[in-house]
Amino acid sequence: MDHSPETPASSSASPAPAGRPAPSSRRLIWMRLLALIILALAIALAAWWMNHRPGAPKRAPSEAPAPTVEVVTVSHAANAPTLEGFGRVIADRQTTVSTRVSGQLAPFPEGIEAGREVRENQLLASLDQLDYQLALRQAEADLATAEASLASEKGEQIRAASEYKTFGRNLPAAQKALVLREPQLKSAQAAVESARASRDQAKLNLARTEIRAPYDGLISERLVGEGSDLNAFTDLLTLVATDRFWVRLNLPQADMEWLSTHARDGQGTPVLLSSKAWPDGQHRRGEVWSVLPSLEDNGLLTQVMVAVEDPLALNVSEEARASTPALRIGDVVEATLTPQRTASLIELPISALRSGQQVWVLTEDGHLEKRSVGVRHLGNDTLLVADGLVDGERVITSSLSSVEAGMALRARGDAPTPTAKTTDAEAADDKTTAGDTSTATVEKDTAVVDKSTAAGDKNTAAGDRSTTVADKNATTTGSDS
Repeated sequence: MDHSPETPASSSASPAPAGRPAPSSRRLIWMRLLALIILALAIALAAWWMNHRPGAPKRAPSEAPAPTVEVVTVSHAANAPTLEGFGRVIADRQTTVSTRVSGQLAPFPEGIEAGREVRENQLLASLDQLDYQLALRQAEADLATAEASLASEKGEQIRAASEYKTFGRNLPAAQKALVLREPQLKSAQAAVESARASRDQAKLNLARTEIRAPYDGLISERLVGEGSDLNAFTDLLTLVATDRFWVRLNLPQADMEWLSTHARDGQGTPVLLSSKAWPDGQHRRGEVWSVLPSLEDNGLLTQVMVAVEDPLALNVSEEARASTPALRIGDVVEATLTPQRTASLIELPISALRSGQQVWVLTEDGHLEKRSVGVRHLGNDTLLVADGLVDGERVITSSLSSVEAGMALRARGDAPTPTAKTTDAEAADDKTTAGDTSTATVEKDTAVVDKSTAAGDKNTAAGDRSTTVADKNATTTGSDS
């Protein structure tokens, strides 16, 4: 057997005795343990930092900014409300023209038809006059006969008086009247008066065969046709006066104190009339004439009569007629009344009025005060206040979702009140900045831990490679033996 001397390499690569770990394995275990310790320390440090990180300095609670509101500054002035209402147009005079005598209706004169204008005493219609002309002639003849009889009787009376004087008899008064023919004379005189009355009646009946307009007006309707045989008091046509129409307004009783009437004051409150049927910008003017003693049908509103002169615009110039609308009977129009009577009142927009006849006043120190006021008039857009406010006070017109007496408010246009307190927005920004800094620190620590872990993993990989080489050397030595 050949016994060659041992080389240093073979001596160093001899396997470790059984039961004891190789040096490279121990080193690998220590490296892994060191990596776990470093990782645990990094996690503990990060947890401590999260619990003890410096936070934003505590700030006192900040106050929310005062809401901004719209206000009006009030002052007393000579005010009167603008009254509004609706009314219906009615005629001042509307007449149904009828016959006074019977007869056959002759053809209507030219222009006598519905919608045409007629003048006072203008001929509207006529009846056949022949019968009435004959009756007049008969009455005149009867009158002539009666007058002749009266003249004859007067002659007889003169003769009787002469005879009575010649004989000189003294008779009682009753016999003397008979002798002097006084009853015969009275009878003849009565016959003349009766004949004269008959003549006048016949003349009147003849005149009544012509039907004339009682006033200036407009024919509204013709009711019969020509050639009709009519009895007395048969309706012929309807005529409406055109010099004036009325508008019957319905207004609350409380508005009456502001109105002046023509009947009582000599000049009524001016009225501006408009209608949706008229072109834009066109209107008519009227005057409050009187107040009716009765309420309207429902018994809630007062009836006011407004006079409108020349309602059909018949007397205006041709240039003005194009811009002057005509009122029609039965029209419903809107009326705006401008009273001349005024009182020292405060005018406010309707948005300033709150429930319970209250307003919100913005005090000088910027707080809300609820104030009860005396409302003199309440309109659609404005109200008039009689008491409860002082000149120079500011009344809030804005709406607020939540209202408390004494809450802080700021009028629009006023400078905000300076304050040393930090707002909530600024505190939130500081807190966010501090949080961002802490987060960056934690991320840095985590990066350190990750780096240490990577180093441990690298050492572990190196130890694994050393172990592999040792195992390979041991295997080679065994083979050589």
